[in-house]
Amino acid sequence: MLFQIVRVFALCIMHLIFRLKVHGKENMPREGAVIVAMNHRSFWDGPLAAVCLPRQLAIMGKKELFDKPLLGPLLRWAGVFPVSRGKNDIGAIKAALSALKSGKAFAIFPEGRRVKDGEEHVAKAGVAMLADRTGAPIVPVAFSGRYRFLSKVDIYIGKPIYVKSSSGEKLTGEELQEISNYLMQEILHMAGYGDKPMKKEGTTWTFE
Repeated sequence: MLFQIVRVFALCIMHLIFRLKVHGKENMPREGAVIVAMNHRSFWDGPLAAVCLPRQLAIMGKKELFDKPLLGPLLRWAGVFPVSRGKNDIGAIKAALSALKSGKAFAIFPEGRRVKDGEEHVAKAGVAMLADRTGAPIVPVAFSGRYRFLSKVDIYIGKPIYVKSSSGEKLTGEELQEISNYLMQEILHMAGYGDKPMKKEGTTWTFE
């Protein structure tokens, strides 16, 4: 109850700062495990996802944030858990798998970091790996607009995507990377930054 009260209060503040509009709320599963995959351009992405999306999220945050006296406890209370960037953080992966197996909505930035305008968008294989390991659907979420006072910011929620191997066999590391790349391009397309991606001929994985 306290979290919901704080969330409503934070949402009111966000609406005072930006002209927010969320599209596709009906696409977000109301219960059960789900992986929310988002583009990452600004510090604002995480807070906006936490207050605007229709599910309470378990989400990764860079470990350095948890060293701050007030911010660290607040992040943990809100469902954020630390991850060491640039490292194979087994603890963070286990926490993500645990959240999904508990039926929670887990949010992830496939690129693993903020990507500035003009930089290349490179997804990591983790988002597809989590879907493959848990069977949870991936819901692509795209942030579009400029984070300036009273600027319009749109949040697009796509339909759930289930990842599986066409042959029924376990997905390889190369296939997981291909899937993550495709999803990243789909998110960018939703945000208005690129063409809709096309699957390569001969791919051995599919979406439902």
